[in-house]
Amino acid sequence: MAKKIPFTYRVYLFALIMSFFTSMIVSAIVIALRTMSFSKFIQLWPSSFVIAWPVVFIAILIIAPLVNKLLDQLIKAP
Repeated sequence: MAKKIPFTYRVYLFALIMSFFTSMIVSAIVIALRTMSFSKFIQLWPSSFVIAWPVVFIAILIIAPLVNKLLDQLIKAP
């Protein structure tokens, strides 16, 4: 059986993976909507993604616990 990562790292791994895909998708869509050529898109997208990823990572680390607390207040547990 493969070794698993300790549960204490779950929050950080979630934020890392979620921020990676979120920034990749959002930066691609924004750049695609703002550029008219594929070559310009390819030129701009990597740098936009590199800027967006750490911002989204930190935002998820800060916002996710707040959203969970809000949902705990609003949603009745089973």
